[in-house]
Amino acid sequence: MSQKRLIWQEISRLAARVARQGSVDGADLDELVQQLGRLGKDQFKANALFEAEQAQQEEMLSALQATIARQEQMLATLGQNHQRETEATHHDLLLSLLPVIDGLEAALTSGKRQVAHLSEGGDSRSVLIAWLDGLRVVHRRMLDVLAQAGVEPIQAVGQPFDPGLHVAVGVDASGRAPTGVVVTEQRRGYRGSGGVLRFAEVVVSRPVASSPPWPRQPQPGQAGPNKQEGQA
Repeated sequence: MSQKRLIWQEISRLAARVARQGSVDGADLDELVQQLGRLGKDQFKANALFEAEQAQQEEMLSALQATIARQEQMLATLGQNHQRETEATHHDLLLSLLPVIDGLEAALTSGKRQVAHLSEGGDSRSVLIAWLDGLRVVHRRMLDVLAQAGVEPIQAVGQPFDPGLHVAVGVDASGRAPTGVVVTEQRRGYRGSGGVLRFAEVVVSRPVASSPPWPRQPQPGQAGPNKQEGQA
């Protein structure tokens, strides 16, 4: 039985006695006061115990919530690390395909030159052409693999030099192209959704240096300006 109910029972008992007798003596009041005091102390202890238990439960709940939050954070971190590792493995795999594609393209270029030097209708020429056709199929499939992974060749020749896509490995001073335009491509570059997979190695056009009005050291058989003036 709860302490509150006991207190109400004592108060009800005293009220019933007053109703029957019309009054109550001092001894009954003293006894009632003592009983109510004891009940009040018991109620205070019960309240304190309840509050302590409630505080302990709240502390346990907070600790449980903190543990769950740490576990969720740990799972999120593990997921991010796994994703980064997967992306790194995927990147390395795609990067390892590029030298294979370079080799196929070099073989195709060399094979075209050899075909041009072989006579029409010869067996060697027919065999070489068939071999090159097979290489083209493999090369096209390799490019399809890259395309499915979101990787595409970087446009280079005829494009303005872009340091975010190109690496200059040489310059061309012939004047055949505007300044800063890529003239030739030494090695093809590739990029994907995550950025550049490999930079394109290119040769860039630069301004033609103006020739000096006269050589500082006359070449053999050539006369300098003073000598020409003397001859004149």
